[in-house]
Amino acid sequence: MRNSGWLLYLGDVLAILIFAAVGRNSHSLAAGPAAFLDTFNTAAPFIIGWLLVAPWMGAFRPQAVANSRAAVRAVLISIVPALVAGALVRALLEGYFSAWTFYLVTLLFLSLFLIIWRLLYTWFQAAMHRS
Repeated sequence: MRNSGWLLYLGDVLAILIFAAVGRNSHSLAAGPAAFLDTFNTAAPFIIGWLLVAPWMGAFRPQAVANSRAAVRAVLISIVPALVAGALVRALLEGYFSAWTFYLVTLLFLSLFLIIWRLLYTWFQAAMHRS
């Protein structure tokens, strides 16, 4: 899977969408397949922030997923500036910034979702190279 960079991007977007669905569900908002558009709208600012910032922070370089430690490090280096960008996009769309606790929870749990995905990606890539 030499040219699997697109898979890393797709997985990041899916991780952010799953994070948004879990968050919406925890607030008793519609989050199932029928509510995909609502979930996408919730996730979109953070998808935009991630896709604008993370590449510049090196999160999509091959060495960013060369091993588990690098995968975690890439997320941790990229998440704060990407979250700031996402918060700005969200504020432009919503017309206001949410409470700081919203961004703290987003930082913690979005980091977790992205780290889990990227660890899975890294392990899968390593397994493919061993085969």
